Amino acid sequence: MRSPTSLLLLVPFAAACAFQPADVPVFASTGQPPPSEQQPPVEIYLFRDSLTEIRFLVSTHMHMTLGPQCQVDGITLTRLGETVPYQRIAVEGMLCPCPMPDGQFPAVQLMDFDFDGHKDIRVMRMTANLTNPDHNYWLWDPAEKTYRASAVLDSIQQPMFDQGRKMVSSQWYDGGLHRGGSTFRYVDGRLTMVSNMEKFKEGDHERWVIWGLKDGIFQPVNEKLVPLPE
Repeated sequence: MRSPTSLLLLVPFAAACAFQPADVPVFASTGQPPPSEQQPPVEIYLFRDSLTEIRFLVSTHMHMTLGPQCQVDGITLTRLGETVPYQRIAVEGMLCPCPMPDGQFPAVQLMDFDFDGHKDIRVMRMTANLTNPDHNYWLWDPAEKTYRASAVLDSIQQPMFDQGRKMVSSQWYDGGLHRGGSTFRYVDGRLTMVSNMEKFKEGDHERWVIWGLKDGIFQPVNEKLVPLPE
């Protein structure tokens, strides 16, 4: 997990997102030969927005103890009415929840994550032991008419998106002794931290560190000690 201190290196009440795809994903077989140990089966799931067909290539791998495991191996973007993709997004071993038997693929969400009126892409990824799901984001670039990866959103732990106030917030944990909460806004197209509080457990108390603007720099501006409940 990246703490806000590390997030600052990347960048100068919240409503959790529900799965609402722009269209029901369309499942299609790749037409590949029967899988072998060297060639896991690959399936394609299609999502559409107003301009683009977005295809997710998903392979299934059998784990000796966990059973079937799925991963996104690639994403292709094709303009509506065309047949040849104009962009291929390389994805390396992104473990994700497997698609549902009815063809639904809830690991993928198309929503507006940067509050610019355009739908973006979020794909849930999971750690090797299938715990603590995280996400990767690709934001629509209207000038270039394509999706671009967002390393900043990727780095935020379990972000929540408040469409009304156009804010991103996170309640994060960095081990058992360090936690906090952060909020972000888009400023001139860049996701920027605007408030942050860190809490460090130290013996019988917590040390709270409040961040804010000082001399034009976002930095710690105040501290206080808060006793822990007995």
